[in-house]
Amino acid sequence: MNYFVHPATHNLAIQVDDPFLIRDLVPESRTLIHPNYNITVHHTFDVVRVLRNLGYQVPAPIDLAYDWPGKFLPMAHQREMVKFMVAHNRCFNLSEMGTMKTAAALWAADKLMKEGLIKKVLVIPPLSILVRVWQQELFDVLMHRVCSIVHGTREQRAAALAVNADFYILNHDGVAIGRTYGPRNQFMLGELMKSVRDRQDINLVIVDEGQAFRNSKTDRYRALKAMLRPDQRVWWMTGGPCPNAPTDAWAQARIICPERVPTFFGSFRRETMMEISEHRWKPRVGSSLLAFNAMQPAIRFMKKDCIELPPVVTINLDAQLTKEQRIAYKAMHTFMVTEAKGQKISAVNAADRIGKLRQILCGSIKDPITGEYLTYDHGPRLEVLKEVIDGASAKVLVVVPFKGIIEALDKELSKDYTVGVLNGDVSINVRNRIISEFKNGVDPHLLLCHPRVMAHGLNLTEADTLIFYAPIYSNDETQQVVERFNRVGQTRKMTIARIGAHALEWSIYGLIDSRKISQDSILDLYRRTIGEAA
Repeated sequence: MNYFVHPATHNLAIQVDDPFLIRDLVPESRTLIHPNYNITVHHTFDVVRVLRNLGYQVPAPIDLAYDWPGKFLPMAHQREMVKFMVAHNRCFNLSEMGTMKTAAALWAADKLMKEGLIKKVLVIPPLSILVRVWQQELFDVLMHRVCSIVHGTREQRAAALAVNADFYILNHDGVAIGRTYGPRNQFMLGELMKSVRDRQDINLVIVDEGQAFRNSKTDRYRALKAMLRPDQRVWWMTGGPCPNAPTDAWAQARIICPERVPTFFGSFRRETMMEISEHRWKPRVGSSLLAFNAMQPAIRFMKKDCIELPPVVTINLDAQLTKEQRIAYKAMHTFMVTEAKGQKISAVNAADRIGKLRQILCGSIKDPITGEYLTYDHGPRLEVLKEVIDGASAKVLVVVPFKGIIEALDKELSKDYTVGVLNGDVSINVRNRIISEFKNGVDPHLLLCHPRVMAHGLNLTEADTLIFYAPIYSNDETQQVVERFNRVGQTRKMTIARIGAHALEWSIYGLIDSRKISQDSILDLYRRTIGEAA
């Protein structure tokens, strides 16, 4: 196919099969008498979309007419992301974590602003990366643009939305604040989000870590769906769209491309899953392809295909249980066996009981009556942890799934190392300070992290060692945590150390490796656990 772009006039000359068809579809086009081209059109995104729909793979305007502002030059795959997003009003960017989707989305939005195709942007990421990722990336990539963080009290959020900014950054759950239910359980947006929906100047919405909206029954999903207008562009970004099952695609597709999936979830579940017993489902053969086809149009880059990183080595380390832990585990196991004989155990109850066993294995469990944490002697596990920390050649990330043991480890490890704690009790401002000190200073040497706080968006390549003090019962969170240091900017060989002291924990690590974490797997794990000798 022959084409020629004239940069000065922003015109595109092209050879097509039927120039008069193009004349009908693109009124400002003109036919040519030329040996290589027979029609010329204005080189805009809308015209390119028409030509591509007809099968002519012409270049996007951004190939030739964008100055790529910011501290960094775009990588080749980022250029492709930008071209893809500006060419689609609603689409998915399913590229893996660490492929720098954030910068690509900002460049794409900036290009549309310069073309006059959009005015303002609403970005909806997880709370943990409002400032550390999106605000910082805006400063690094689009320093000429203004952003406003929409978070805090109602008054603070209203004031943030009143700022004349180019980008408004609102966390996932912020969309549901103030929601109410009317007659017949009708979902109703909060007043502030109604005002956002009614703002015609906000005509692009970027949803980051979109897999968090995969459950259509949640308030955050219902609020987002109610807030979006049909005329808005929506770019949906997630590196793991279906962390648990192919059915995770349905709710996300209903927002971006509803015509590609059935109207009702049950129909999509029957297409992709097979019911093997009451309330137990497993994916059908070919279900991954159905999920892939549902989430279109989409672009995806694998990190290994576009970024060269040092190797990652995973080691598994056994720790011994203390007498206190063995006694507590046996008592809890006996209770579970007795309980199972007297009633049917749901997945929720199974997860709760397994969670208590996991806490005991770590060395701390929450008293359901007092709310205080009871700490068991966990010396052997602590010694294994220290051995790995001492063997690291750079800073260290220690991921701990339970708040109580984080508190205990902070007291123990602070005797020998400088420690920063990132969990739900630490305010966002303090978290940001700790992360900044970790990245830019000598201390702290290690971070004790709860996975839900450090799971999204953070770049912690100052560490070369990631230690799972115990397994996380989530495919998505485990993958997110690993990507905090296995990303662009990492220059050292990386080590992932996984500590376990019981077959239960190694079974969970195995489920993570095979990406089989689900409600069914927790019930299976529960049944195997009560069937074993304590």
